[in-house]
Amino acid sequence: PPPALSGMVRLALIGTGRMGVIRMRCMQSLPGVTVSHVIDNNEAQAKRLADTWGVENVAGSIQEALTLGDVDGFVISTPTGSHIPIIKDIAKHAPGKTIFTEKPVADNSADIGEAFKIAGDVGSQICCSFQRRFDTTYVKASEAVSTGSLGKIHNVNVVFGDHPCPPIEFLIDGGDIFMDLAPHDLDYVFNALNDTASSVYATGCSSDPVLEEKGVLDNATMVVTMKKGAVVTMQMSRSAVYGYDQRCEFFGTGGSASVSNPKEHDAIIRTVDGSKTSRFAHSFPERFDTAFKKELETFKGVILGKGTWPVDELACKVVQNVADAARRSHKEGRVVKIEE
Repeated sequence: PPPALSGMVRLALIGTGRMGVIRMRCMQSLPGVTVSHVIDNNEAQAKRLADTWGVENVAGSIQEALTLGDVDGFVISTPTGSHIPIIKDIAKHAPGKTIFTEKPVADNSADIGEAFKIAGDVGSQICCSFQRRFDTTYVKASEAVSTGSLGKIHNVNVVFGDHPCPPIEFLIDGGDIFMDLAPHDLDYVFNALNDTASSVYATGCSSDPVLEEKGVLDNATMVVTMKKGAVVTMQMSRSAVYGYDQRCEFFGTGGSASVSNPKEHDAIIRTVDGSKTSRFAHSFPERFDTAFKKELETFKGVILGKGTWPVDELACKVVQNVADAARRSHKEGRVVKIEE
């Protein structure tokens, strides 16, 4: 029966890398969700993941997968450059199906628009992942901002300390700090403030000689001036040795709101040498586990016609434009107006 009648949705996972494994685990934990297909051009890797979770249908392409059985939605967890070709394949072979994809939808604003048009022309909806919008702590802080409890917001401070540091090969081949890290917090802050950027200044440094030689930053700072006047500072690092460090603070004329870090545990050990607490959560799968599940629960609701996706095409474009402006700002050593 149709998913709206049965209450059960069949999802096809596309991509079996690190995010694909995370998405698989989350989907398997959700009631009313069946992972019906695993799709990857590396079919041996796809079969290993499918076998681990008891998924019967494994395919190397969307067209092949649909010969094995129908689906209600697709979850794309592949590198950004593959998103548009995959969306084109879905539009061709499974028009009207709902599509979940990792951020960004595409590498630039024009390509994001193309992706949404391809999907929209066949009645499909794209649901882009920005998990902070689904994290309870981040949501509570943004509600304090949007309801006016903090008065007029004049400053926002963001810290993004990645952990563990990604392999140097990843950083050299595609780990641009402005495009990879900044969009998560940009989307969250812009949405909380109901505002967009007017300008950005960005700078950074390389802590490793190999990265410096390649011109790759692993530490960066952005200063974003918003159209309504607030100033947002973002400090980003690829290697917070003490754990996954994600912080956000809003300061307004009527108060402040902050997002802090959950720890591995809450025990505090006190001795004559002082006090000791645990490290922060190890990395993003642990920190955002619940948010990832809420994302996919919301995606299920969209398929069933019982909910709406909070991130639209414009939000995706705005964030990508600012991230790209930050990259240009660092390269050219100047403030970049977003309208440029």
